[in-house]
Amino acid sequence: MDKPVLREVETLEIKNLMDNFTEILMASYENVKRAPFGKNQEMRPVPLAEHGFSVIAKVSDEGSEHSILVDTGVTPDGVLVNVDRMEIDLNPIEAVVITHGHVDHTAGLVNILRRLSKKHLPIVVHPEAFAKRWWVSPDGSKVRLPALTRQSILDAGAKLVETTEPLLIADGTMLVSGEIPRVTDFEKGLPTSYAEVEGRLEKDPLIKDDMALAFKVKGKGLVVISGCAHSGIINTVRYLKDLTETNVYAVIGGFHLTGKDFEPIIDRTVAELKQFDPAVVVPCHCTGWKAINKIYREMPERYIHNAVGTTYIF
Repeated sequence: MDKPVLREVETLEIKNLMDNFTEILMASYENVKRAPFGKNQEMRPVPLAEHGFSVIAKVSDEGSEHSILVDTGVTPDGVLVNVDRMEIDLNPIEAVVITHGHVDHTAGLVNILRRLSKKHLPIVVHPEAFAKRWWVSPDGSKVRLPALTRQSILDAGAKLVETTEPLLIADGTMLVSGEIPRVTDFEKGLPTSYAEVEGRLEKDPLIKDDMALAFKVKGKGLVVISGCAHSGIINTVRYLKDLTETNVYAVIGGFHLTGKDFEPIIDRTVAELKQFDPAVVVPCHCTGWKAINKIYREMPERYIHNAVGTTYIF
């Protein structure tokens, strides 16, 4: 496979529309802008938090701009509530990338598409994102996860772009990873995940539809966005680094290190993450309190605490 040629951009802005944490008093910095506290001497409505993830990524280069939406939260309207409260214009969005089919990344998609009312808006997704999945706990209890469907996307007027391979979008300025190779010996996927196949449940820990995005910023390097990193955040970053032959500048998104199944690999993950020498690390969503604290202790000058509404400027 020939490696995709990812175009460098002058600037990249990543605006968080949904995450597990909201905070209206956090400080802004030169390249980290928090959700505005007030307008016209009145306090703004506070952005909602939920167990979900969603961001807008906007690149600028040579006078042109491209914006995409990445993931859509865990409720049908949570992202749209935040869009309205923060007065965000969704109209520039030219594509939606779904990092994987879990409900905490897909539930808001249809209502967002209805709000946009754009015909044939590309929805970039792995074919297995439509699998019927279950959460099966060690005690045997089972929970059916709401599944994304192709028909609901088509009925909302969008078009499907299904891929398992790396895919360049937005005039070559954004790279969707496609399937991520599992090469580390400690990132084993999600052991509680099962898929419904012909009426029976089968173990599905790999979550093959897990994808991530990469951007190359001039004078800085590679910026990686993960949804949950079910492939493993180290596998994810390593793959995109190798694909683009670019040093890592920033890693942002869910690292899925929460819960007792993943706590044993936190130390190894953070140690490996440090080896990439990123300037910025923004753990979100499913990274978990213990892992976030470990990252902060090990990389205090590189760590940024995320909150809904934060914009990162690279």
